[in-house]
Amino acid sequence: MSITKKQWLAGGIGFIIAVSIGILKYEQVKTPATPGTGDTTATTTLPITAATSTTSASAYTGPFPINAADAIVLGSFKGAYVGNEALTAQANADIAHLNGLMGKGQYDDYDLYNGLANDYSLLGDGKAAYQNYNRAIAIHPKKGLAYVNLAHLMDILGARYTAADAYAKATTIEAGMLEYHIERLDYLTRVFPTDNVRITAAFTAVSTQFGDTAPILAIEAKWLTEQGRYADAVKAWETVKMLSPGKDTTSIDIEIARLRTKQ
Repeated sequence: MSITKKQWLAGGIGFIIAVSIGILKYEQVKTPATPGTGDTTATTTLPITAATSTTSASAYTGPFPINAADAIVLGSFKGAYVGNEALTAQANADIAHLNGLMGKGQYDDYDLYNGLANDYSLLGDGKAAYQNYNRAIAIHPKKGLAYVNLAHLMDILGARYTAADAYAKATTIEAGMLEYHIERLDYLTRVFPTDNVRITAAFTAVSTQFGDTAPILAIEAKWLTEQGRYADAVKAWETVKMLSPGKDTTSIDIEIARLRTKQ
């Protein structure tokens, strides 16, 4: 697996490697989930040890729940750094560095816990990653980044409904973050492509917040194409083109022409 999503770093934290603070995402091919009603209130929770920071420990109320529709093991998996001694050593050094900064007030522990969790994800330690994302959530439950990062982890672990829950949470509490909506819709259209109710609700949420945007409409156009809704896909691509003045839209023109032959 390779990291494909750029990282948003908390500037100036020593020698923190490029995986530390921010969204961590792996490129992978997943079998689409069978549509259902997985992201309901029925959930199970897993034990989580007390955080090392007194701030997060006092605020901690419990882990983000694992959806009852998912059956996962929070153990080891093949992280992106597994088998690479140099990168593994770098991640372990970063973990030690971040732990050394914890609770000292120089940086927000929320960011440090996100960094730790990202490192553990790269090392293939699902349990430690899950714990640290939850410690971040306990500090700032109204910030979306940890939920998005946790959703990526759940996707890797095959916990498809939990990932959907986490994306939904992120886009609800920080509805003004377009990137979170993009991440959510990329995920839903890949994993739940035939769940029209779920996906339409996600598109409606972002449209209500931002109106028409080229990145969202491009995702919608691709999804509509996969559903065989070619006329609707053409309309979406035409709007993407209109919203992209000054950009090379040759590829969009080619796709529109191709779709028109299918109508």
